[in-house]
Amino acid sequence: MKRLNVLLGILVIAMLLVTACQPKATETPTEAVTAPTTPPVEAPTTAPEATQPVEPTAPTGEAPLKLIMVQHALCAWDAFWCTVEEGITTAAEDMGVEVTILGPDKFDLEKTASLIDQAIAAQPDGIGLTVTDPVLFKEPITKALDGGIPVLAYNAGKGPVGDGIPYMTYLGMDEYQGGYQSGQRLIAAGGTRGVCINHQVGHAGLDLRCKGLIDAFTEASLTAEVLGVKGEDAAQAQTTISDFYTANSDVDSFLTLGPSSANPFYAFVEASQPTTAYHITFDLTPEVEAKIKDGTTIAAVDQQPFLQGYGAVMYLMLRQRYGITPATAVTATGPGFITVDMLN
Repeated sequence: MKRLNVLLGILVIAMLLVTACQPKATETPTEAVTAPTTPPVEAPTTAPEATQPVEPTAPTGEAPLKLIMVQHALCAWDAFWCTVEEGITTAAEDMGVEVTILGPDKFDLEKTASLIDQAIAAQPDGIGLTVTDPVLFKEPITKALDGGIPVLAYNAGKGPVGDGIPYMTYLGMDEYQGGYQSGQRLIAAGGTRGVCINHQVGHAGLDLRCKGLIDAFTEASLTAEVLGVKGEDAAQAQTTISDFYTANSDVDSFLTLGPSSANPFYAFVEASQPTTAYHITFDLTPEVEAKIKDGTTIAAVDQQPFLQGYGAVMYLMLRQRYGITPATAVTATGPGFITVDMLN
């Protein structure tokens, strides 16, 4: 019996040693992430963070990667960005990384550029950003790259070749095509004179949308122009649109570039009752969906904002953990057009 006990003890020890030598599979985090009390990057008081950094469970044996996303807009003041940020935070939970989102408290490209510098000073494992002004942002992005920090663009940009900055990839929509194809659809609906209502004049991507619209009308021997409005002031934007239409009542085609210009346009239509108003807008919201269903809006241009946020985190994680980089300089997420037949 004593010998049997000894043999059993040896067998147990041997089994434990075999188990210990087996490689451990990478664990997929399943716990919900929570915000730590002290974020790794302090945003200035004039530039509140949209989300606090999260502390998810990293793969076994690895410390969580720390990523910083710098955006020209935030969910707090532009509803479109809520979906982008949902993609970012979902990816952080799924992939076991820590993410901080920085952005200005209103549309301010100079402030956004300064936030890129702030992100670089924190020495994160990667930076994702919206390249809304490639000329202004080139110096800080180059500084990050020279410091060995991987950088990619999402939502706004033209890619490393188009922007002249050697970041990894641009994950987003071809902005020019979004505007150009919208123009073609407005003309096909019967439009003869168009206007692009731009709530962020100076934003490279939004300016390209307007250029695409104008080119489509020009190629059809028709006229289109740009109307700048203040996106942060819906009432004033509505007044600007109304005053423009009063002076240009032959305009029958309207392109809005997001909720910040679409909502004032809807208020204008309700108040002014224009004779003819063919309308296309960028991005789908509950308000836009309702207007597509009732016939006010022909279509919404979809650029898959959740995918943009999620993919930006994913690509930075793949680059840092496994050395995998995107296969192309541009990872297209649109444009796609959501029409009434897709909603019913």
